[in-house]
Amino acid sequence: MTFAEKLRELRDAKGLSEAKLADASGLPFGTVHVYAIGRRRPSFAAVVKLAKALGVTCEAFAECDDIAGEDEEEKKPEKPAPKKKGGKK
Repeated sequence: MTFAEKLRELRDAKGLSEAKLADASGLPFGTVHVYAIGRRRPSFAAVVKLAKALGVTCEAFAECDDIAGEDEEEKKPEKPAPKKKGGKK
């Protein structure tokens, strides 16, 4: 299950619109909306705010496949080594 799907499930269960969830969580409406449609992945701080507004713990989102976190650092490609200056003589 994606974060967006879980967020919708929890939001629907509470009877909250995206706008009301934004107000309750203190996050901007646009931020809640992009999480709700799956365009962006939330930070841990955003998950905490949303969970609190929904009356659940962060663990409610633990099984989501697309939470940004520490493992994101492992997925980033390494930067290539800088090229040495100079050339053939």
